[in-house]
Amino acid sequence: MRFIDVKSNRYLLIILGVTSVLIAIILYILTSLSNNNEQLNRLENALSITRNILEEQKRYALSLSILLCEDKEIVDSFLTQNREESFEIINRKIQTLKTLQNSSFEMQIHHKDLSTYLRSWDFSKKDIPLDSFRQGLVKVKEEKKPLVSIELGKRLNIKAISPILKNKEFLGSIETIIDFEYLSLELKQKGYSLFVLLDEKHLNIANELNNNPKIKNFVLVNNANSEALYDLDLNNLKDYGYVSNKEFSFSYFSYHDFQGKSLGYIFSGIKNEKQLPIHNAFEYEKEEKNLKKVNIQ
Repeated sequence: MRFIDVKSNRYLLIILGVTSVLIAIILYILTSLSNNNEQLNRLENALSITRNILEEQKRYALSLSILLCEDKEIVDSFLTQNREESFEIINRKIQTLKTLQNSSFEMQIHHKDLSTYLRSWDFSKKDIPLDSFRQGLVKVKEEKKPLVSIELGKRLNIKAISPILKNKEFLGSIETIIDFEYLSLELKQKGYSLFVLLDEKHLNIANELNNNPKIKNFVLVNNANSEALYDLDLNNLKDYGYVSNKEFSFSYFSYHDFQGKSLGYIFSGIKNEKQLPIHNAFEYEKEEKNLKKVNIQ
């Protein structure tokens, strides 16, 4: 009888042990899923916020361009080709807008032949032909309509261009230029880090970025810690998604110029405190002007 009790206790202990292990495994899986979902929720939030702020900056650049293009003082000085006066006027107005709106931007005015009339940051540069690599300028001249996009030049910026018209004749254009600093600061305040990557194949145009940090086949455009992107698989990125390394998790999306040409990716990063492995990639299919999401993990 005592032998049976010992045997029963042994079986009970084994069952309890196995049950405990199973419960521990289930709890681990549930905790991992919970942590993973929490991380993905944060990354989805980062993706949405980054896109929204970027669109806001594009709208702001466009409104500034249109406003300045209709400014009589600026246009009159341009029409008289008084560069010294134009330089003083545009920098005074830029400073006023910076003070009133806490914004930072640069400005360029172009001749009707799409060469440089004046740059707000460098008075010495003039009469530089731009039509060979600034397709946004060509489009504005052809259509006589404002345009805003992320556009390649010697650098990579948000550029908004508006035509200077008189009796529907194209006389030149005014361009407002915004970098990614505001976007970076806004994301930092929300706990995210910004990384703007440009495909290195575009460095033949954006040659002022040649000395920027290189990450595999990309160059880092903005002022950020390139080491955060180490060991990321950048060869299998799609239209948008989520990736991680041991230290950081990122949401990302591709960005394009006004012609739809892919330029690179914008990453928003957070600390990967639990070192969760994430690699979700998505792309869009256009069907009757609607975007359909396709998961291609």
